Amino acid sequence: MSLDVSAGIQPFQFPTTTVLVDDHEEYLGMVPLLLDASLHVRGFNSARRALAVLGHGGSRPVPGGGWLYRWKDKPSENQELVALDVDSIHRVVYDPERFSEVSVVVVDHTMPEMDGLTFCRRLGNPHIGKILLTGRADDATAIEAFNSGLIDRFIRKSDPNAMQKLQMAIFDLQQRYFQRAAAFVSETLALGNFNFLRDPAFADVIDTMQRRFAAIECYVHANPTGLLLLDEDGHGRFLLVQTEDDLRTHFEIASDQGAPQALLDALRDGEQLAWFETRDGYYHSTTHTPLSQLHPATAVRGEQWYYYALIDQVDRFQLQHVKSYRQWLREQDQDVPSSLIPDSAG
Repeated sequence: MSLDVSAGIQPFQFPTTTVLVDDHEEYLGMVPLLLDASLHVRGFNSARRALAVLGHGGSRPVPGGGWLYRWKDKPSENQELVALDVDSIHRVVYDPERFSEVSVVVVDHTMPEMDGLTFCRRLGNPHIGKILLTGRADDATAIEAFNSGLIDRFIRKSDPNAMQKLQMAIFDLQQRYFQRAAAFVSETLALGNFNFLRDPAFADVIDTMQRRFAAIECYVHANPTGLLLLDEDGHGRFLLVQTEDDLRTHFEIASDQGAPQALLDALRDGEQLAWFETRDGYYHSTTHTPLSQLHPATAVRGEQWYYYALIDQVDRFQLQHVKSYRQWLREQDQDVPSSLIPDSAG
């Protein structure tokens, strides 16, 4: 599992949970073993129970809902301003249960409590991807459901390549989940200093980063602008991103603060980026050893010139308090699979 930037860089992305609903417990136990080990699959042998869990905590609130707030000063009685708290986005990383967010459901069409299409109709979160498992006789019904938008994929259980197709569909729909959930946030960020999120040239930069650092989580960060990246063990890197305007601002502030000439020279040419250990990330007259807080930069030309540096020292994020995906998966493996207990058992 790795970050997929084929459709652009998302402002937030992390591994999520796939729910599998099928009344055959043997199938529930077999499917996760045949899929990529990085996928977390939660099985339910009861459609009613799965819907109840998805409606009461199993499907978490849509990401971003807590980051928007109404601005206290209205421009007029007929207008209202809404602000986006960008700085709070990366704090999702401190939520130990973020990986339990459900992005995809895989549901058998023929079940005793309700059929798979009825299950899909009753799902409350429109961002969740829906995959229907069918028998040979269900093709016409599945095609109609797909064409109407009720489901996103359908796969025959009897298909010899069913598990390969299912895995590809899950990965695709997990990526689409974040595209949908982050759409408004992405539109808003594009108006500010985060143009690089939509620039194809910078998507290539992220691909390059993946070869150096296998990130599976990504969160935008403000002040300074960049991306917090984490791998499956919770090890982090910070991708600092600046434009020519940012370079100029750093230089002017440092000059006004009486910075040493060696620092001013380094800031002027764009070969190094500054991330000072100050509240706003800029140089202050009280900054100690400022040259040690410069990072070698690489320039890339997209819609504008970008300068970036991958920073290994991320102590300021206190990632020791973050639960990694690998640790979370181990905990899920140790839990009793209560979701497989029939409703009649209580």
